[in-house]
Amino acid sequence: FKNKNAWQQIPKLYWGFVLCIFLLPLIQLIPLPSGLWRILAGHEAYAASLTAIDAVHGMRAISMVPAGTEYAWLALLPSLTVFLTTLLLSREQVKLAVSVFMVMAVFQALLGLMQYGAGPDSILRPFDRGLHAQGTYMNRDHLAGLLEMALPIGLALLTVSLGRNHTGRRHVRSMRQKITLLAETYVNKAAAYGFATLLILLGLIFTHSRTGNMLAMLVILLSAAMFATRLGGRNVFGLIGSFTAIGLMLAIEIGMVPVLNRFIQQDPLQDGRWIIFDGTLSAIGEFFPLGSGVGTFAEVYPRFNPGGFDDVFVNNAHNDYLEWIMEGGIVAALLIAVFFVLYFARWAKVWRRGEWRLLNFIQVGAGIGIFAMMLHTFLDFNLHIPANQIYFAFLAGLFFYQLTPAHEAAEVDMEQEVPIPAPIPVAQEKKSFIVQSANPFSE
Repeated sequence: FKNKNAWQQIPKLYWGFVLCIFLLPLIQLIPLPSGLWRILAGHEAYAASLTAIDAVHGMRAISMVPAGTEYAWLALLPSLTVFLTTLLLSREQVKLAVSVFMVMAVFQALLGLMQYGAGPDSILRPFDRGLHAQGTYMNRDHLAGLLEMALPIGLALLTVSLGRNHTGRRHVRSMRQKITLLAETYVNKAAAYGFATLLILLGLIFTHSRTGNMLAMLVILLSAAMFATRLGGRNVFGLIGSFTAIGLMLAIEIGMVPVLNRFIQQDPLQDGRWIIFDGTLSAIGEFFPLGSGVGTFAEVYPRFNPGGFDDVFVNNAHNDYLEWIMEGGIVAALLIAVFFVLYFARWAKVWRRGEWRLLNFIQVGAGIGIFAMMLHTFLDFNLHIPANQIYFAFLAGLFFYQLTPAHEAAEVDMEQEVPIPAPIPVAQEKKSFIVQSANPFSE
């Protein structure tokens, strides 16, 4: 970063939140005397087993599986770095980073659609032989997690590109200039964003993820409510345009209902994850308030398995919140609560009156994507997947992004257009047109 003091511009509250996440696994790696270790909540049964083999002596970390906690700590570092780095980006860099994110999402969606079309025996499907889209993920729900975060960003970019009022339009007088400007500025952008958003939506539908499809409908509904009156930054299409946009999105919602019903073949309450939740809650009660150790779920859970998965290895709780609280105890619970408070409080600053610029649309889209993932993680472990954890951290950085003196120093507006030359006088326009239309191969 050009400004060496840029890191100091990040609010102390954000630094404190990130620092707590960073330190939690390290604290759980602190070695304790065996006498103190054995009286910690949840450690009694393990201490008894160690005593039986005369191995309870010496120093032991708070975590039940120190190697797992160390690995989980290392896996956190990229996401924390992405979050902090995003807060420091210039507005031009934000635009570039969002473009890269959208390209990744479109690639995953396109790959998923190709997998679905090629059938279960395709070489494009290396992990399983199911008839659904999964991209490069091993689980279709994790592809759905990425796409549901990307969908509102695509809708935000599409909305801002429709009817965008550029400052130079007032100088365009001739019909030829108007048509050229229209084709070069927003028709092409709107078509590209619309196509990308459609691919993401189709990829999400064909994951056959029940939760993902329901959240896609929620994302479309929230986007319609938030973006319809902000077409192009300010509603250049008026009230009728707003109702048309809302009606179109509601029509898409209605059209998705039979598709969603087709994929739901059983009562979600009969899903086996509810059995896992029961065992996880038992483990939370036993290890509270310190937790079993970050990254220890897979090794600790079998002792609390209530039955029904005796022949299956359960590696995650399918509810990130329960898994974090089981592993991190009261500190993890407080961090979850703090994030919820920060997230909802941030909306008061992100949602603003007046004309919106591109950054406003991006932040609102990021906020909707974060909300979708916050709901999805009640029924899955998307945020234990490194890729989706990083994408979530990136969206969080966008959502909490704020301009500071460090950003604005030597900064160029990300929406600044190339100045349009002054209009050609009518008397000279025909002559100018003839010169520009001359055969370039005549010389």
